[in-house]
Amino acid sequence: MKLKTRQAMPMVVLSSALLLVGAAHAHVEVRFLEPQKFSDVGQSTVDRERVLQELQAHLRSLGDRLLPGRDLVIDVSDVNLAGELEPHGRSMEMLRVMRNVTIPSMELRYTLSEGGKEVRSAKARLQDMSYLGSFNRVDANDSLRFEKKMMDDWFAKEFAAEIAAGKQVK
Repeated sequence: MKLKTRQAMPMVVLSSALLLVGAAHAHVEVRFLEPQKFSDVGQSTVDRERVLQELQAHLRSLGDRLLPGRDLVIDVSDVNLAGELEPHGRSMEMLRVMRNVTIPSMELRYTLSEGGKEVRSAKARLQDMSYLGSFNRVDANDSLRFEKKMMDDWFAKEFAAEIAAGKQVK
């Protein structure tokens, strides 16, 4: 079935707009190095996969603030979620209990490049020692709100110049 030009035009415009939107962001790749050895990313396989997918998606969304044409590769070598899993009740169901001493942390290495040339590379250990007492902009119902805030704070500090330059371009 052939589409008439008038019918096809909105699809062409939409396709073009989607291509432009995709090109307007930095490319961000997040890799988890030996996640089976991470300190704490949940107990079950399903929990671990969900946590890693959410962390990856959040880091990628942070990278969208960078200048277009930049590439950011983040290699995560350890994750320790806030709190600790403890058994509760008669069924000994495992619940995550938050305490001041069970801080979220993450170890990673990143490389920022542009046009195939490395701009900056470094190792980072992210921690939020005051995660229970500080203001958190992330939804209180988000099970990874403390980790996301920690990543937000690190990204804003580490890439402040790139974020500012990205805002000027937009």
